[in-house]
Amino acid sequence: MAEFQSVEFLAVDAPLDDAALAFMRNQSTRAEIDRWRFTNVYHFGNFGGDVLAMMRRGYDIHVHDTNFGLRRVCFRIPDGFAFRDKLEPYLLDYEISWVPDDEGTGGVLTLNPEGEPDTYDWMEENEMSASDLIPLREMIIAGDFRPLYISHIAFQYDDEALEPPVPAGLSERHRALDLLGRFYEIDRDLIAIAAEVSPAINALPTEHAAIESWVQRQSVEELRSNLKDCLREPQRYPSKLLRKMRTETATPTAAESGSRTIGELRRRVKAIDDERERQRELAAAQEAERRKAEAERARQATLAEVANDPERVFARIDAAIGEKKRMAYRRVAKELSLIAQACGKPMARAKAEAIRIQYPGRSALIEELREAGF
Repeated sequence: MAEFQSVEFLAVDAPLDDAALAFMRNQSTRAEIDRWRFTNVYHFGNFGGDVLAMMRRGYDIHVHDTNFGLRRVCFRIPDGFAFRDKLEPYLLDYEISWVPDDEGTGGVLTLNPEGEPDTYDWMEENEMSASDLIPLREMIIAGDFRPLYISHIAFQYDDEALEPPVPAGLSERHRALDLLGRFYEIDRDLIAIAAEVSPAINALPTEHAAIESWVQRQSVEELRSNLKDCLREPQRYPSKLLRKMRTETATPTAAESGSRTIGELRRRVKAIDDERERQRELAAAQEAERRKAEAERARQATLAEVANDPERVFARIDAAIGEKKRMAYRRVAKELSLIAQACGKPMARAKAEAIRIQYPGRSALIEELREAGF
C-alpha cells in the first residue's frame, strides 16, 4: 500500500493578512495556499510545517490524515474563550492537549490519538474536510464539550480511569459529531452507552436572537466604537465582534459528573457486541434450518413427480446420452439417482444395466455410472 498523507488548514474567523500568508508559504513549497486555506496531499515525504505557529498566525482548523496511524485535528480557540477553566477534565496527556496563548484565554486544542500503521482503516479519499469541523469548533467555543467527551472516552485506554463530566445532548445526532466519530472510528455503541446519563440539551436562542439581545444591552458609545472598528477593519473586526458577542452571551452546556470507569463503558460495549453476535449466529442458524427444510420440501416434490411418471426421467436420460458429452453423462447419473430414491434401486439398476448393454463403447458414460454406484 502506497503512503498517503492529507494536510489541510482552514481560516474561519478572518482571512490571513499579508505577513501571515508569507509565513504559510514558507511552510511548504508544494501546498496550495491562499488567505483561507492550505492543502496538500503527500505520497512521499512528510509535512514539515510548524502546526502550532500556523494555527496561531491565522488558521483556525487543521486536519492531518495519514494511512500510517496519524489522524490529527487542531482547533484554534480565540481569545475571549469563556470556558477555558472547564477544559481540564477532558484533556488526556498527549492525545487531547491544550496549548494556551501567552496572553488572553485562547489557545490551540489538539486531538491526536496514538496510532500504529493499520490502526485506522485506510481511506484514500477521506470524506471529512476541515470545513466539516467548523460546527465542532463552534460547540467548544460555546462550552459544548461533546466533541471532547466523545474523543476522551475513545482515546483513553486506562480501564480504571473515570470518564470526564458527561455533557448534555449526547443522545442527539449531529452531522459533525458523526463525522468525527467515523474519522476516529469511534464505536457508536460506546457513545450510546455514554449518553444514558447525558441530560437533555437546553434549547438555545438563535444567533439572530442572541445578537438582538446583546445589541440592546450596549451603550450608544459602544455601538459607535464597534461601527467605526468594523469600517476600519472590515475583514477582521466583524468576526472579532461576533466572537465577543458569543462569549458574553454563552452559557455552558449542562453536564453530569462522570462516575463510570472507562472499563465499565467498554465492558458494556463488549456485552452489546457479544449479544449482537449471538443474535446474528441465531438468525444464521434459523435461516440455515429454513433453507434446509425448503430444500427438503422441494426434493420430496421432485421425487413425487418422478415416482408418478418415471418415463419422463428415462426420456431425459436417453436425450442426455445422445449428446455424447461428459457433462451430459453426469446428468444421466444424477437422473438415475432420482429414480433410485423415488422408485427404488432395482428400477434404477435395471436402467443402468440396459445402458451398459446398449452403449458398451461409451467408456466415459460407464465410468460416470460406476462412480454414481450403478
